[in-house]
Amino acid sequence: MLIIHYLYNILLIIVLIKSFILGEKNGFSAQNNLFFFLFITVLVEGYSFVVDKIDESILIGLQYNLYLIFVTVFFYFFYSKNFYSKISKALSKILLLICLLFIIFFTKFLGLDFDEKIAIAVMLFLIIHSIIWYYNKLFSVNDDEIFNDPNFWISSGLLLWSCFGIFRCLPMYYFYNNDKEFSNFIKSNFDVVNIILYLSIFISLSKYEHNFKRGTTSNN
Repeated sequence: MLIIHYLYNILLIIVLIKSFILGEKNGFSAQNNLFFFLFITVLVEGYSFVVDKIDESILIGLQYNLYLIFVTVFFYFFYSKNFYSKISKALSKILLLICLLFIIFFTKFLGLDFDEKIAIAVMLFLIIHSIIWYYNKLFSVNDDEIFNDPNFWISSGLLLWSCFGIFRCLPMYYFYNNDKEFSNFIKSNFDVVNIILYLSIFISLSKYEHNFKRGTTSNN
């Protein structure tokens, strides 16, 4: 199962490189600034990977607590550019406020241990935003094929990742203490879900590139 984790890390770096190349060519805003999300993700995962190899007893929960807060804020701004109705934008702001207030007052986000309540709150935030995006897309007057929309791939990947992530977080410590083999099985399968997520982001970057070229061609 360790090979799956290595594959995930390799894929993450490949996606980051693709995002950087596209950003240099077309501008990072042309891909909704995904490069910065990917860059922070690589830093967090890279640090975790190195620390785990040096000493597994070192607590790295704090970095993931703060990373999840970053993810929340990043995707709030990401979706704010893709929500066009006032209701969707207002709902997004309310959800962000609720999520951040919950994290500040009801979690130990500055603790050295990973707080699964933060993960659950952030994943619920992402699930709802993905569903709102689907709703807006399905009822929009845009005739473009949904599979050509980069945001479809990102929203689909986030939806799958978040749903599985909640399933992983809820019983995480129980299984770690009582059934370590099953806990490792869930962890390995989450690496598979991570791979699917970043494959989805890779596809979305390709769609951004295609749409940018199509827009450039149509303007010539």
